[in-house]
Amino acid sequence: MALKTEQNRTEASMLFTIAKWGNSLALRLPRHIADDVKFVEGQPVEMEVVNDTLVIRPTRQRFKLADLLAGYERNEAVEADWGQPKGDEAW
Repeated sequence: MALKTEQNRTEASMLFTIAKWGNSLALRLPRHIADDVKFVEGQPVEMEVVNDTLVIRPTRQRFKLADLLAGYERNEAVEADWGQPKGDEAW
């Protein structure tokens, strides 16, 4: 397995063994590799095969508008007093 840095160059190569996990196959990530790519337990990732290479990357967090607006009260906006008009400003 070749590890890529941000500059997209090979940094190290290691051998791993695929294990059986139920009806699936599993690959364990050593802690130092998970730390390097900032993976944490329970984090969703996407996988794809590109030119016979398995690519694993974190998924972008998706937000629902209702969750983003939770706790927002429509009348929170307060009009600001900017003083009297100056020059040719139209109020």
